[in-house]
Amino acid sequence: MSRTRQPPLVTGISPKEGAAWTKVTIRGENLGTGPPDLIGLSICGHNCLLTAEWMSASKIVCRVGPAKDDKGEIIVTTKSGGLGTSTVSFKLLRPERIGILDQSAVWVEEMNYYDMRTDRNKGISPLSLRPSNPLGIDIDKGKIPQKDIEVTFPGMSGDFTSENFSATWYLIENHTGSSFEQLKLAANNLKKQATKKNEGSLAYVKGGLSTFFEAQDALAAIHQRLESDGTERVEGSMTQRLENILNRASDTADTLFQEVLGRKDKADSTRNALNVLQRFKFLFNLPLNIERNIQKGDYDVVINDYEKAKSLFGPTEVPVFKKVYAEVETKIGALRSLLLENLLQTPSTLHDQKRYIRYLSDLHAPGDPAWQCIYAQHKWILQLMQNCRNEFISGKRGEQHTLK
Repeated sequence: MSRTRQPPLVTGISPKEGAAWTKVTIRGENLGTGPPDLIGLSICGHNCLLTAEWMSASKIVCRVGPAKDDKGEIIVTTKSGGLGTSTVSFKLLRPERIGILDQSAVWVEEMNYYDMRTDRNKGISPLSLRPSNPLGIDIDKGKIPQKDIEVTFPGMSGDFTSENFSATWYLIENHTGSSFEQLKLAANNLKKQATKKNEGSLAYVKGGLSTFFEAQDALAAIHQRLESDGTERVEGSMTQRLENILNRASDTADTLFQEVLGRKDKADSTRNALNVLQRFKFLFNLPLNIERNIQKGDYDVVINDYEKAKSLFGPTEVPVFKKVYAEVETKIGALRSLLLENLLQTPSTLHDQKRYIRYLSDLHAPGDPAWQCIYAQHKWILQLMQNCRNEFISGKRGEQHTLK
């Protein structure tokens, strides 16, 4: 399909770099005729159509999503112009990691900050939370580019909560200007924190020791009671008595309600079958309708119904639908044979020939109906000429015989 307008062209974006969810202004040419015309907008490979706000044919405002690519083009797609191009690019910056105890105006996914202890079926103690500044000295952010650090330490991370933590990376990133005395003070702070953590863990266990003992005593009492019941006669066992009561209740319920529930299931099954018949009555009535319309000569109606059924139920895997659709295909196959037979009948008018050829083409008949018609007409014309020749020769011979 030909486009009525030129493809969109992005010539500018402001700002040119930013973190995820940064609001940007896109400028260019042929950016659509209105909001309904805008059908696609991607920045660095991320779909930003949901946040896009169409302002004019040369301006669009949106928010950048969390794309995987650090740098990429801005592609605009419209109904009138199709897929566009871009002469500028946007650089996606990685957001700074927010510490567990840092204040944040947005919700932070906490799973990235824990050491996945939940996979071990044990809770996370509040003492395991780490401060945002573990060294306890002033943070002095260096001016070394993040990309240079990543190249120097491939596969590592400066985040002390990461499995690939690199202490050198962390010091370069946060304490480039710290003196040796400050680093010695930081080392002492780390030792103090480790000591406090061990003492805190021990105090946490001591504080809950009585609760642990009470739970252990309760479990032991339950276990002892169950063992004593198991040594008695079967009817006296606690669990056995409960099992017998439940079995008798189940048998009584089956006796009272089995017949009612059976009738209900049968009624539900019948109701569901009727709902299916009502919902898909077009398909179930189609074989009979095809046969009636063929008898009336309404081939256009048959073709339209067949195309609709083919698009709706052609690829179906439901057994009952496949069975009915197979019957429809059988009816259509018979119709193809009938139309081809009518097409090859001679003599016939040009109008009828065109009509039958169109019907066979719409029904996707095998072969080429037009060439089959031409071949039949050619054969019929040759036969007429042969008959005419034979009649002429017979007439001439009769005249010669009369003259003699």
